[in-house]
Amino acid sequence: MKNTVLLLLFCFVYQLTIAQKTDMVNAPRNPIGFKHKKEHFFLRGDVYASAGKIFDRDGNLLYNYGTWYYYDASGKIIGNNYSDTIKYDANGNVIEFQYNSGSTNNYTFNSKNLLSHEKNTYGEDKTYTYDSQDRLIKTIVNRKGVFNQQHDIIYSKSSDTLVVSVQYINADRQPGFSGAYYYLDGHLVKEKLVSATYSYIVDKDSKGNKVDFYTANDPNAKHFETYHRYYSDANKPTKLEYGYYIPGSIKTAKKVPAAYINGVRATDITISKGIKPDEKILYDGLTQTYYSIPNVVEDNHMSETRITATDVLSKGTPHISYAYDGKFINYVDGENKVKAREFCFIGSHMVDYRIEKNTGRTYIIYDYKSATEKAVKEMNLFTADTTAIMYSRELQKDNFFIVVKGQHIDYKKARFEYLTSGDPVIFIDDKPLYILTGFKAAKDEEVLEGRKYKGELDNQQEIPVVKTTTETVVKTTEKASADYACVKGDCQEGWGRVTVNNIITDATFKDGAINGVAYISYPNGGYYHGQYVNNRRHGVGYYKWENGNVYIGGWKDGLQHGLGYSMDKENKITSAGLFENGKFISESATDYLAGKTSGNCIGNCVDGFGKYTYKNGDMYWGFFKNSNRYGVGTYLWKNKSVYTGAYILGGKRDGYGIYTYVDRSVFKGIYVDDRIDGLGVMKYNSSGDITQGVFNSSGAKVKDY
Repeated sequence: MKNTVLLLLFCFVYQLTIAQKTDMVNAPRNPIGFKHKKEHFFLRGDVYASAGKIFDRDGNLLYNYGTWYYYDASGKIIGNNYSDTIKYDANGNVIEFQYNSGSTNNYTFNSKNLLSHEKNTYGEDKTYTYDSQDRLIKTIVNRKGVFNQQHDIIYSKSSDTLVVSVQYINADRQPGFSGAYYYLDGHLVKEKLVSATYSYIVDKDSKGNKVDFYTANDPNAKHFETYHRYYSDANKPTKLEYGYYIPGSIKTAKKVPAAYINGVRATDITISKGIKPDEKILYDGLTQTYYSIPNVVEDNHMSETRITATDVLSKGTPHISYAYDGKFINYVDGENKVKAREFCFIGSHMVDYRIEKNTGRTYIIYDYKSATEKAVKEMNLFTADTTAIMYSRELQKDNFFIVVKGQHIDYKKARFEYLTSGDPVIFIDDKPLYILTGFKAAKDEEVLEGRKYKGELDNQQEIPVVKTTTETVVKTTEKASADYACVKGDCQEGWGRVTVNNIITDATFKDGAINGVAYISYPNGGYYHGQYVNNRRHGVGYYKWENGNVYIGGWKDGLQHGLGYSMDKENKITSAGLFENGKFISESATDYLAGKTSGNCIGNCVDGFGKYTYKNGDMYWGFFKNSNRYGVGTYLWKNKSVYTGAYILGGKRDGYGIYTYVDRSVFKGIYVDDRIDGLGVMKYNSSGDITQGVFNSSGAKVKDY
């Protein structure tokens, strides 16, 4: 079957992050690979904190007992404060976790995103087998390639209780341990072992999460309590206290500082040293609030002492600079770690560069010198790029200052040459190292991010094309030219048209740079339509080569990045999947290209790429998540109107897209909550008129751009 789609296709930059399948109710003993989402810990609801862990609003693990995880906009881990490295498959499953120490865990998943195999550096590997209901029924454990153990599992039901019977086979192939485990709503309530039978009480909160676990019918039973907080708790009345607890309830142990919320010891509150004498700082990440607890002298306190936090230092920002009596402390998520960091000033701004293990992050306090009288100043994350290159211009004196990893470069050893774009290349000891991006448009004392030099002086071309083994990708390098001209509109702060070397660009501009949307025609017949940020393809774009081939998908800093697909000159889809920094790294359209059908679907219309025909005759091509349109797609109505562009969870249009009306008028622009709402261009078919500006949800222009 020849698979075709209409032109006018755009897509949104969403990574297809389905991630590992979990089912705590029907398959509570299914194995989990690398745990990094709330469901991997069998948590429900809008959980913020649980048992020493902190999650974002999307359920991604942010913090776990000393480890911070950093995510991109698609929910993919890009690193942590230990500089461990993580690799994903096309469905968002973590397939490799390599510790900075060198040890590695590898994970393999089946077509249903269930963990099928895992192995580690130390020679242990496990293979998992599932039944038709996606429940684990067998585990084979090998050590250094030699059979070590087998676990066989049988499932049954006793009323509402799930019974999981387990039989071990030992290394000598003889039966070993056996037992039966009883689960109710995903929680263990009974164990039936050869030695004895144990029943348990599970207390749950309103979200269905376990808050207490203990042996039934035992007045001396040890209670295993679990602390949870939820995002929905943020506006509820809260009594926060500073106090102490005795680890392990050992009365002879030394008391340890602790925080209490409504009388319960809270594991998500950060306690740090303050800048004033005998001061403690409490930080509540749920509300992003810093509190000061004055006059804390631990020797004067009992373990039962509680001090209510009432003095709010700051609310609404996770990073602050706190000053007193000529001294200051900078806090990041409540922590005041001062090791392995550098301070400097760039103009009136303070730069705080710190290394969390091996991961560098740069923070900035804007206008620090003009706000010296303020005890608390907001600190912002400037960049998580470990190269940490930043600069500022002093226009009146025609000076500029460069800071790399929190330190000014040695200007005695520096010189610079300009690219044709006007961006300086900085040489240290006659070696080109840095580029100050956006230099010509920089405002007085504005702090901008630079980047590493990558041979731009040797190869300043507009559109070099790079071939990969799977698809053509496009890389843009910055170039300006003497024949640059603004020939129409406002090319500084509005909508305008510029020409460069016979290239015609209609775009929105900010500070003289293309920002927003751009429509570019190249002299060889190719063109690009899509989003731009700071003179780079960045966001959503449609690129056509001279030979008629097309790429539709995501871009980042001039490179293909995110979900995208390619078509040949006959509009036949040739590939679809995930790009990363200009490289096609995973294919998602295998079933679609093979013509695999299931009901009204060609391809994978559950969690993948496919074409679906609805009962009323409408059709949709694109990516799916949980059987809904998601991320990237084209919807063709029976009346021949068509939309191509961004979808969010739930199948609603949201983001950049193109809609062709029944009368063939076309709107190209922004959608919010399934309706036109924002910047765009409308071309009316009957009159040929073109209108550009900001449009409302009825498709009417409400503001000129």
